[in-house]
Amino acid sequence: MSASVPALSRAAIRVTTFLVLAALPRTARAQKTFIDYFQPTPIICPLTTNTWGCTASGATPSNCTAGVGVVPRDTCNGIESAKNPPSYYYWDGKVIRASDGTYHLFADRWSGSAGFAAWTSSDPIHATGDGAVLGPFTDDGFAYSDGSFGSDPHHGHNSSVVELLDGTFALVVSEVVPFTIFTSQSLDGPWTPCPNNPGPGLSVPGTGFGGNNTYGSNVSLVARPDGDFEIIQRHGLIALSTAGLCGPYDAQQPTNAYPSNEAIPSASASSIYPNRQKHLDSLAPATVESTYSLAEDPVIWFSGGFYHVLYDYPDDRVGYLLTSTDGIHDWTDRGLAYDPRYAQQIFSYTDGTVDHWYKMERPGVVLENGTVTHVTFAVSDVDKNDQIPANSDHGSKVIVVPFDGPDLDCDLAGGGCDAGAAASPDSGGAVPHDAGVRDATVDSGDGQNGSGSGAATSGASSRGTSDAATSGASSSGSASDAVTSGAPSSASASGAVTSGASTSGSASGGSAVGGPASSSGGDGANGGCACVVVGPGAAGGSPRGGLVLVSGLAAWLGTRARRRRSRAVRG
Repeated sequence: MSASVPALSRAAIRVTTFLVLAALPRTARAQKTFIDYFQPTPIICPLTTNTWGCTASGATPSNCTAGVGVVPRDTCNGIESAKNPPSYYYWDGKVIRASDGTYHLFADRWSGSAGFAAWTSSDPIHATGDGAVLGPFTDDGFAYSDGSFGSDPHHGHNSSVVELLDGTFALVVSEVVPFTIFTSQSLDGPWTPCPNNPGPGLSVPGTGFGGNNTYGSNVSLVARPDGDFEIIQRHGLIALSTAGLCGPYDAQQPTNAYPSNEAIPSASASSIYPNRQKHLDSLAPATVESTYSLAEDPVIWFSGGFYHVLYDYPDDRVGYLLTSTDGIHDWTDRGLAYDPRYAQQIFSYTDGTVDHWYKMERPGVVLENGTVTHVTFAVSDVDKNDQIPANSDHGSKVIVVPFDGPDLDCDLAGGGCDAGAAASPDSGGAVPHDAGVRDATVDSGDGQNGSGSGAATSGASSRGTSDAATSGASSSGSASDAVTSGAPSSASASGAVTSGASTSGSASGGSAVGGPASSSGGDGANGGCACVVVGPGAAGGSPRGGLVLVSGLAAWLGTRARRRRSRAVRG
C-alpha cells in the first residue's frame, strides 16, 4: 500500500501540471497543408525511356518543354499502357486493399486510337496487384456489365470503390451514365447495381453553378462511421442517406467557417466550396477560374476524426483540402493540397529523379488502419484538353504517391508533430513548398514568374528518404539527416534515431523534455502527437529549454497507435 502512494502522487502531480500549464500562452506553430505530407515514391521497376511522354533529355515530343518531362519513369507505378503510343488512356483511379492483403485498382480506360477527347467512351476496369500498394497492377478487364447502360454494358466514368462498414464494397460511377451504386461481397465482383435510383430527388439548385445542372457528375461516396452514407458531387453539393447505401439520398445544407473574403454567394450556398478570390499558391494563375462553374473532382473520406474533401480547379491545376467534424457543418478551409508545379514536392522518386506531370486530377486516397497511406491521381504529360491526339506519343495514367497520413491526422487534431518546422515569412503561416522553385514543364500558358527549374535547388523540398526503401515499400516517416535550407521535412524526427537506438525524444528542432522515447524516428518530441512546445523549446530554440504539454491524451494515443499500425503495414 505504501509503495503505491508515491506513484499516485506522481500521477496527481502530472495531471495538475498539465491542467495548470495548459492555460499558459503557447508558442504558435507553423501550419502545414496537405501538400507537405507527400513522401518520395519507391521505385518498383527500373526507370525506363521506352515509353510515351515528354522526355527529360534529348529529343522530346511536341508540346513539351525541353529538359524536363516524365521520361524516364517507373511504368510499374499505378497503371498505364506503357507502349508508345499507348493502347489505352487510363483515368480516375482508386486503390483499395482486400482482407487477404492484396491490392486492387479501379480506373477508367478508353482506346488510344481515339484520342483523349474520346473520354466519354470510357469503361471502368478492375486491376489486381502483386501485393504492393504502388503496383504493378494487371488490367483484368471490365469491372461490371450492366445492360441498362445501353449498347456498351461496361460503360461508365469517375469510377471509385469504397469498403463498407460490414466488409462489403460499393462501386460508384457517374458522368457518362446515370449516377449508379453497385455492391459486391468481393472486390473481384460480381457487381450488382442498386435496385433503385439512389438520388431521385437530387438536383443542382438555381443558377449558381454556371448552367451545369447535372447532379450525377464526379460523385464520391463515404460510408460514415455512424452507419449513414454521404455523397458529394462536382459542385461541392452534399447529400445524406439514413436509409442505407442505396438511398434515397437527401440534399443537405452545409455550413462553414470560412473567412469573410471566402463567403459563398447566396446563389451557390448549397456548395461546401469557399469562394476563393485568389489561389493560396503564389505560383498558380493570379485570376481564379469560376469556383462554382468549374471547380470539380471532389473525393470525400473520414479519417482522424474529420471528414475530408479534396477538390481542384482543373484549368488552374490547383487542389485544396476542406474538413468538417460531422461532414455537413462547419467546413474549414485547410489550404493548398496539390499543384503539379511543385513536381519535386509530389512526384519525386527515392533516388532523386522527378517526374514533371502537367495535369493532375481525380484524387483518391488509400486508407489503411483508418488513415491515409497513399494518394492516387490521374495524370497526363501535356494538357489533356487539346494536346493528346489519337495515336500520339502523349498519354495519361494513374499514379500512386506515398503520403504521411498519421502526421496529417495528428496535426489536424491539434498536435505538435513537427514543432521544429518553420514557415517562410511570406507563406501566411504555412510551411514553404519548394520555396518557390518553379517547374518549367507544367508552366506553359500561366504567365507566372519563376526560375523555370525542376531540379533540386536551395529551398527545395527534402522529405527524409530512406535508402532502405525497397520495391513496393513506403518510405514515409523514415529518418533523414539531409534537410535543404528552408525546406520542410515531412520525415518524423529527422536525424533523431540511429540504427536500433532509442532516443529520449531529441528530435530535430524540438524539445528533448517530455517526448516519449522512440526507436523508429516517429514518436520523439518532434514526431509525438498532440504535443505543444512552449517557451524557448519551440522551433529553433534550446532542445531542453521548453516544456512539452500533452494537449489531448486521447488524440495522442489514438494517432500514435495508427502511426504504428501504418508503419507495420508499410514496413
